[in-house]
Amino acid sequence: MPKVTDTITYPQPTDRRFECERALEEDFQVFTTLAEGAGWSWQEIALALMELTEDYVMAMRMSTKIVDNASVPFPGNKTLH
Repeated sequence: MPKVTDTITYPQPTDRRFECERALEEDFQVFTTLAEGAGWSWQEIALALMELTEDYVMAMRMSTKIVDNASVPFPGNKTLH
């Protein structure tokens, strides 16, 4: 499977979204073609990818919350000297 390109040429956030789509597009086409070749319908593939995307978003949000909360000291946390 081809590698996702790491070339980023647009510094603006809106441009980066399009750049990311472009970077993922070739691998996405290969991936969906492989899934279709294995017998999955485009509807099944689309639904599975949406579920996986939702799981990815939730995991990233949770990891961000964990990191954000880790930087806040626990109230009552005392250091023994």
